[in-house]
Amino acid sequence: MLDTNLWATGLTTMVVGMGIVFSFLVILVFAINIMVKCVEVVNKLCPLPVEEPKAVKKSANDDSAIALAIAVAASRK
Repeated sequence: MLDTNLWATGLTTMVVGMGIVFSFLVILVFAINIMVKCVEVVNKLCPLPVEEPKAVKKSANDDSAIALAIAVAASRK
């Protein structure tokens, strides 16, 4: 149960595996940062048109939406 060779092999495998995963995550962070910078450059060269939201006119005495909400809530019982 206390075979030191087996423990050493398991510990080595664990350290190597965790090192590979950590290296992959570090590379992934750098790759994402590079992609963010590439997208910023593309957005400066070809910006997308920004649509302004249309103002919705609502009447002060418009109770139809409230009546509809009450009807839906009452029908769910």
